[in-house]
Amino acid sequence: MRNLKVGTRKSPLAMKQTELVVDMLKAKHPELGIEIVGISTLGDRDQKSKLSEIGGKGIFAKEVERELIDSEIDFAVHSLKDLPAILPEGLVLAAHPKRANPLDCVVYPEYSEKRISDGGLRLGTGSSRRIKQLGLHFSDVETVPIRGKIETRLEKMLDEHLDGVVLACAGLERMGYLDHLLYEPLCPDNFVPAVGQGILGVECRMDDEEVFQLLKEISDPETEQMAIAERKFLELMNGNCDIPLGALAQRFDEEWVFNAFLAKDDNDAGRSVRFTGVNPLSLAVQAYEELMK
Repeated sequence: MRNLKVGTRKSPLAMKQTELVVDMLKAKHPELGIEIVGISTLGDRDQKSKLSEIGGKGIFAKEVERELIDSEIDFAVHSLKDLPAILPEGLVLAAHPKRANPLDCVVYPEYSEKRISDGGLRLGTGSSRRIKQLGLHFSDVETVPIRGKIETRLEKMLDEHLDGVVLACAGLERMGYLDHLLYEPLCPDNFVPAVGQGILGVECRMDDEEVFQLLKEISDPETEQMAIAERKFLELMNGNCDIPLGALAQRFDEEWVFNAFLAKDDNDAGRSVRFTGVNPLSLAVQAYEELMK
């Protein structure tokens, strides 16, 4: 096997996630040489604009995928929630390692006694999906626009005297923050996460069979099923994040549970659905059909 280059965003979380993938590969192939290449993306450079205004879901992946298409790197590691439903021609998702905690959570200042169920909180988030669900399920919540890496959001929470920020548990977990923060997970029956939240997407070129087979070794079959089902829902919804939507597939013994959320436009408060069954892909289609009624 030749020495490999793996590309990813330059953010601390993206670099950490890529290190985790490299460690998995080297655990199976200690002789493997892998160089991590940090790539600047539009989503990282522009911290002020709304995501929908500067390109939607793909703004954290396009530059990385361009390097992959041009053979400047051999594979790429993404947060799956950053990827549109349809990949660029010639690229494929080769692996999904075991999923981290998929839920959203509210992180509070360490001295705070307030909780989201109390109502009347000022919470930081730049996600239209999170804003819609906060308004739907929690009384009198005021949202304050906030973007950037995890550390920036936690700093803004304190600097702007917010009652909390809404973040993905997976990122906090991977960065080692959960043991040191005051946080409250949000139940997916009321607060549906982003499609693919907590899942890594390891992408390579379709015609690079050697790398594809190498990456398949670190993929988790159950996580693959989750990713396929949730991304099917995303594809049916036209594949981008310009509208507030979420989906979560979970397996409990032999039964699958599929939660989904959709707000069709700015004037739609949104609604959630929950389906159970044995085939997560079928549940994704059911959720789409119900939400589009």
